[in-house]
Amino acid sequence: MGGLNASLSIASQGLQAQEAAISVTTNNIANANTPGYSREIVNLSEGVAVGQGDTALGGGVTLQGFSSVRDQLLALRIQQQTSQQSSANAQTSAFNQVQTLFPTSGSGLGVDFSNFFSDISSLSANPASAATRQSVLSSAQDLAEEFNSISSGLSNQQTSLSQQVTSSVAQINTLSSQIATLNNQLTQLTAQGENVGTIQDQIQQDELSLSQLTNISITENGGLDSITTGNGTSLVLGNQSFALQTATGSNGLTQVLDSTGNTITATITGGSLGGVIQTRDTDLPSLQTQLDTLAYQFATAINSAQAQGYNQNGTAGTALFTIPSTVSGSAALISVSSTATAASIAASSDGSTGSNGNVANLSAVATNALALGASPSNAYASLVDQVGNYAANATSESTAIGTSLAQLTQQQSSESGVSIDEESTNLIQYQQAYEAAAKVISTISTLFTATLSIVGG
Repeated sequence: MGGLNASLSIASQGLQAQEAAISVTTNNIANANTPGYSREIVNLSEGVAVGQGDTALGGGVTLQGFSSVRDQLLALRIQQQTSQQSSANAQTSAFNQVQTLFPTSGSGLGVDFSNFFSDISSLSANPASAATRQSVLSSAQDLAEEFNSISSGLSNQQTSLSQQVTSSVAQINTLSSQIATLNNQLTQLTAQGENVGTIQDQIQQDELSLSQLTNISITENGGLDSITTGNGTSLVLGNQSFALQTATGSNGLTQVLDSTGNTITATITGGSLGGVIQTRDTDLPSLQTQLDTLAYQFATAINSAQAQGYNQNGTAGTALFTIPSTVSGSAALISVSSTATAASIAASSDGSTGSNGNVANLSAVATNALALGASPSNAYASLVDQVGNYAANATSESTAIGTSLAQLTQQQSSESGVSIDEESTNLIQYQQAYEAAAKVISTISTLFTATLSIVGG
């Protein structure tokens, strides 16, 4: 009877183990297309052998529990690549909009420069023409307004990116809070011996979403993930999250602060937030400075040329453009002087009505290099090229990272994803083992009945 009891116990354990395996396999198949799901496996081990005299009998199978198949190092690489690609995508999106401010043909500052100097050249043939003089004044107005428009567009883009900073920080705080809550649930379920695969999958998905927003660093602490930004600012520590803050800086743009109120904007890299901050705080200000410099030096050169000649009334030429006293803000504030009229164009070199001697000085501004090292048109062309390069480089980086990321994701899928063919094979194997264990139990039951019948008889 002792042998039959032992066999019955072994068969019962086997039945429970195969039932658990079937349950896990069925769950894998059901989640084959669930984003972020990691394939689960049932952990079985050989039972402790039982000795009978000089013979050691097998102890059957022991169900140890369940675990998810995941490669933490691979997940970390995917998070890093995701962060870099999101940064490049944010920059690409921003510069695609900035490019509309710098058209290469048909309109824009380049065309306005061409029209302005063409109208000045026309003065050479007929310096006394009121219509030609008015055309010069109108072209100057168009130039000033285009400078104003581009500067305003760059400023508006910075404001729009600041709004994205606020939105991204809110998303980071939401995800950090969710991960802290999941960490708490993970602790409780682990203590109860429950399957924590689903919780781990959710944490990994939230961490991936977090890496899309900013560069993060993940370390394991007591079985739980602790998360910081790339510069070490804490976001999650166990079941506690630390919310980032936002505030308007002295420049009028949204700044990012850590949970204690320290500004960390300049240290944020990676993710869409890092890309937005890079564009807003570094790239756009650089373009704005170059535009201001062009406006300031162009207006200064025209005003200097005006001062070398005489207007239609025979008096010394006066400034055609009004600009600030410093380079900063010149593109936003440049305007045609309030005192400028068609008659104030200083075409004459000697004060006589028919003189066109100073037209050469005005026209020379078109081809002479400004202090920045290029003519006005070439300086603008350089700006256009720079904006295009910003966009092209960000796009190329995103594409290159995307190729690498696709390979890593495919590798993760092959390791942690669900293969329907493999799971179907496992299901058949577990089913057969389950049926065999059930057959053993049925057989032992029959033997028990027969034995008791003999004893009773």
